[in-house]
Amino acid sequence: MRRRNVGAMAVAVSIAMTLPAGAAMTTEQRLRALENLVREQQEEIKQLRGELRQQKGPSDTAQAPAEEQAKPAEKKATAAASLPEWVNKFTPFGDVRIRQEGFYNQPKSKTAGGSPIHARNRTRFRWRLGLKYAYSEELGATIRLASGNPDDPISTNETLEGNFTRKNVNLDWAYLTVAPGKSFGIRPGLLTINAGKFPNPMFRVSEMVFDEDLSPEGFNETIELLGEPVGMLDQVKLHAQQWTFEEIANAQDGWMFGGQVNPIAHVGDVQLEAGLGQYWWLNSDFIAQAANDNSVIRGFTTNLVDRDEDGEITGFTGAFNQTHFALAATIANAAGAMPLRFFGDYIYNWEAPDSDAHGALGGVRLGSPKEAGDFAASLLYEYLERDAVIGTFAWSDFGNGGTNQQGPVIALDYQLFKPLTLTARSYFTKFIDTPEGTDNRMQVRLQVDAQLRF
Repeated sequence: MRRRNVGAMAVAVSIAMTLPAGAAMTTEQRLRALENLVREQQEEIKQLRGELRQQKGPSDTAQAPAEEQAKPAEKKATAAASLPEWVNKFTPFGDVRIRQEGFYNQPKSKTAGGSPIHARNRTRFRWRLGLKYAYSEELGATIRLASGNPDDPISTNETLEGNFTRKNVNLDWAYLTVAPGKSFGIRPGLLTINAGKFPNPMFRVSEMVFDEDLSPEGFNETIELLGEPVGMLDQVKLHAQQWTFEEIANAQDGWMFGGQVNPIAHVGDVQLEAGLGQYWWLNSDFIAQAANDNSVIRGFTTNLVDRDEDGEITGFTGAFNQTHFALAATIANAAGAMPLRFFGDYIYNWEAPDSDAHGALGGVRLGSPKEAGDFAASLLYEYLERDAVIGTFAWSDFGNGGTNQQGPVIALDYQLFKPLTLTARSYFTKFIDTPEGTDNRMQVRLQVDAQLRF
């Protein structure tokens, strides 16, 4: 209808323009008529535009901005989709720790003429960076690099010294993990096998027997007997170990063959976990002989050893066949949301050369820092006789490392940020049997750590 009106007005304008000057309308009248027609056309055009907007509606007008908002999301999805699938199978992990450490009131030789031994202070750092690859739930691999002296089997610390010289980077872990499951018709989680250089998989409550930085080499297997909890019994694990510590081309190698039964249970709100292990060391003399050429191992060789006429170590006086028992009881929410954990450790060496074959440790810990502002406090006491464990692999921070030491350890942890923990720890140690020519004063070893995990 409106289109026909517009056409009629245009025809009227044409007719009016063709009339002669003396006709019914004068020139002035024709101009005014034209002005009126133009004005009416402009108003009608405005009205038509308004009706067109109403017909499109708000969804059409918002379509362009919505499309613009969708573009970044599409770009992100495209970028994610463009990453190879194998990249998502890798998981990085690691930590960095800075430590300020002091040794005070150190024992001294009685033949030193009474000269004092000054306190020793040092700044140390530790960094570890690892990468896990999970091909599937049944197959994976893990590697980890770490700082530290490559000759030291039980520490990844580096001391800040040496006129700004470069520090070491070492291969700390490198192992395959096979956990056969559905592909072999086996219950997932029943069996896990590690092969290579790996972390100690056995249940432990302390570092009395094996330092936490010890990375054994060889093979280990873990069997989880229960598919689901049975009454108070949550799980029973069996750990089997075949660790190789020396390879000899034309003689029998050095191995540790052992295992552990590791039950996990609960009684009400109390969580219980235990470990009963047996460790037999084949040709352990190779470990003692390593001290002849390795100054780090020499410092931790505190067991009785035999020497030849040149003073070289030929082997341990005894041997090592150890029975080890560990137990932990944890009360959840014992103080607010803080757990309370009691723990104990005991080991006996059946092949020690004399009665110095026992090691025992007991302690308590309140708290488990996870969020900013959390804290924990712990107290333990260790008593480790000379030939209860192999000193080369025992707790390196207790006293000066090695065996034949006793004393308490107190510690306080505070979570400054979620990934950053501050720790103050102090060891008060004395010899059990005082070495000949040395006094037996109580040494104080103080450590203050800042550790960030990722």
